[in-house]
Amino acid sequence: MKTGFNYSEIDKIQIIGQLSEKLASRLQYQDTLLIEYIHDYTDNFKDNLYLLEPNNSNYKLAYGLNLEDPIPSNHQGLSVRIYADSVDIVKILHLVEYSILNHQNLSKQIIKTTMGYNVYEDKVLLEPLVVIATNEKLIEVIFNAESSKSIKDIISERIPIILRKHYGMEIYWSNNTFFFEYKNYEKRTPVYEIKDYYYHLFPNQNFALLFIDEQSFYYLDDSNNSPKKLMTCTVGSNAPIRTMNFGDKVLLQHWRDLSRINMLLTKKNKVITKFE
Repeated sequence: MKTGFNYSEIDKIQIIGQLSEKLASRLQYQDTLLIEYIHDYTDNFKDNLYLLEPNNSNYKLAYGLNLEDPIPSNHQGLSVRIYADSVDIVKILHLVEYSILNHQNLSKQIIKTTMGYNVYEDKVLLEPLVVIATNEKLIEVIFNAESSKSIKDIISERIPIILRKHYGMEIYWSNNTFFFEYKNYEKRTPVYEIKDYYYHLFPNQNFALLFIDEQSFYYLDDSNNSPKKLMTCTVGSNAPIRTMNFGDKVLLQHWRDLSRINMLLTKKNKVITKFE
């Protein structure tokens, strides 16, 4: 995987890797399987790219999106290549399963297509980028298909993301849902669950800031059993913010412009954005 910062996409691709290994075993696939994910975290392109490629498990997208391969094929294995701003774990497992079961026909579905730019200057000055990808209509069919029994079985497992030795906030994933729980030795208390999110931060191990986009987040701790309040800060960007814990207050700081600060009052579930 290639990305810029510590987003939830890193956790998701690690989960995809674990579950793809189990899925390949169930399907008795023993050759190399490469899952190559380039995270478009700056949202350069308005389109996503998916390329299901047989007989090549070398890296490709990591070297660029041009039509000419940066290195020759190694003529072995399969690759599921993704260039997108976000991935859905179960949908990518659908691509993995389809690629294994239909590897002999994957080449027939690879076409030339274009990826449009999001940035205004790029759209004005540059032509859409010509790339090779698997036919978009086939990708949609695969994404929208009902999950097989094999996929339903493996995604029902409880996969740990963050674990604590004795106490603190933990994160698990199961059935396409992230679970935040507070561990106190042998006891675990459910705190929050969410299908997807942008990134999380732990100012200390007892609570988490769960960002769902650049500016909006939830404060999660062991005592926060009431409905969660979505709060907004003004120091967010496409990079995770900096934090500093001061007991019942947390300093929120822009990742680069350190003069831009907010203050989270944890007992009041309130963000102060203006200071005199």
